[in-house]
Amino acid sequence: MFRIYFLIPLLIPLLFVKGTFAEWLFRPIQKWIDWLAKRPVLAMTVVGVFSFVLSASIALTSHLPVPQTHDEFGYLLLGDTFAHGRVTNPTPKMWEHFETVHEIMTPSYAAKYPPAQGMAIAVGELVGLPILGVWLMGALGCVAVCWMLMAWMPARWAVPGGFVVAVHPQVLEWSQDYWGGAVAMCGGALVLGAFRRLVREPHKRDAVWMGMGLALMANSRPFEGFLLGGLLMLGLAGWMIAGGRERILLSLRKIIAPMAVMMVLLGLEVGYYNWRVTGKPWVMPYAAYQEQYAMAPQFLFEQPRPYLTYRHLDIQKLHEDYLRFYRWQRQSWARLAKATYYKIHELGQGYLCSYLMLVPLLGLPWALREERWLRFVFWTGVWFTGLSLMGTWMFPHFAAPAAGVFFLLVMESMRSLNAWHIGTRRVGRNLVRGVALLLAVALLHVWVKIAESDTSLWYYKRYAMIQELKKAPGKSLVIVKYDADHNPHREWVYNEADLDNAKVILAQDMGEKNQELLDYYRDRKVWVVHADAANPEPEPGRN
Repeated sequence: MFRIYFLIPLLIPLLFVKGTFAEWLFRPIQKWIDWLAKRPVLAMTVVGVFSFVLSASIALTSHLPVPQTHDEFGYLLLGDTFAHGRVTNPTPKMWEHFETVHEIMTPSYAAKYPPAQGMAIAVGELVGLPILGVWLMGALGCVAVCWMLMAWMPARWAVPGGFVVAVHPQVLEWSQDYWGGAVAMCGGALVLGAFRRLVREPHKRDAVWMGMGLALMANSRPFEGFLLGGLLMLGLAGWMIAGGRERILLSLRKIIAPMAVMMVLLGLEVGYYNWRVTGKPWVMPYAAYQEQYAMAPQFLFEQPRPYLTYRHLDIQKLHEDYLRFYRWQRQSWARLAKATYYKIHELGQGYLCSYLMLVPLLGLPWALREERWLRFVFWTGVWFTGLSLMGTWMFPHFAAPAAGVFFLLVMESMRSLNAWHIGTRRVGRNLVRGVALLLAVALLHVWVKIAESDTSLWYYKRYAMIQELKKAPGKSLVIVKYDADHNPHREWVYNEADLDNAKVILAQDMGEKNQELLDYYRDRKVWVVHADAANPEPEPGRN
């Protein structure tokens, strides 16, 4: 992430600017925002279209995203599966040769993740461009945050908030890979927006929106979604009880009843998906993967699994790395504190935009003083962050369900900051405008950084090899060989959902056992690739 905080000192001269240039630049923008604010549906549409066009423009003027992490390949498998009209895939023949990270082969062939991000990718997969679904989901996420902000503040502030989300570097990075983030952000924003509307005036429609938000979080980031949803539900329950018998009866009819229907539907959907993938409605694919492959637990308070036997050295080395990191955090309080600092820093780098967003948060104490429900949301964010740190790992997209909390606090703080003045000088307004300009600089940096990506990296070479083999006549089987010191985070063996009919299949090298694979796929051209070579090229293998 660009260290944009080096530019923060440039805001100081802006505090005392008093001239016509700033008005010439910002007054037309403000008039347009005010015009949009009177048309909320149009405003949200414009925010969504802007987000989509921006995400697409970044990719199309540089290069389309190429998957590199284990997670991305897993989500692409989900998208490919759904695009084929299936919930999961049958276990492949010779499945031991296709084992890889974050995927299960038995009792069915699927990624370990919940389905929501895969469904978004499937939309793009249907038109031959998987990233299209990511852009669409990013646009919907920005729309959802804008809708949420409209429940908390005047539309003339909520609409700019939607654009702030669309240009935020972390949200933009989510639009340029397959990891996800926007789906959970959308779900969290729906829950937070519905919460504010319900405590203002209960309505069945808003209860349904809240249920939809909970469903999106349950199908994208279940643990973090449970944290955010649970904390907000506690606040909602407290509000019901504080209003006495009359409010409780009203809530039963307009909130609890429709929410109960939504939760039953959610339970049926989750149970059905689990049953199709793992064979048991109560066992998530994630849990099935942990049982089969993981030694390091997901949470620091859990105990590690007994040492497992793996069929492939690269998968074994990866899980040993995970286990070492887990044990390192638990060795002493000092190391736990250091690991916690790293996790908080990871979140800060992502959401605070290299700490640029600390500037608009200067007004937060004044904002919190004026709105009790905002204070509740602030403490919800604090508790959410603290409980999330119990996880063994932390990345910004893990906290995506609470992204709406962050953007709400930022925009409410900017409202308070905007009112600051020294004499006749609107120093607060100048500061807010300066932050907007630096966000534009951050946007340009993200654009340039993506355009200048090093295409000599291993995942570009893997992608180029597969594309070349797809153009060749006939079908191919590629045996992937690794060196003894192979980096297990550079995994090559990932395949399409319809594995047997795929143009190119990649398989783990299993020595003498390769012969059974060659016998089964005797109709395919066999290649061998040394993935750790300086320039990995497929070499003809023995058919």
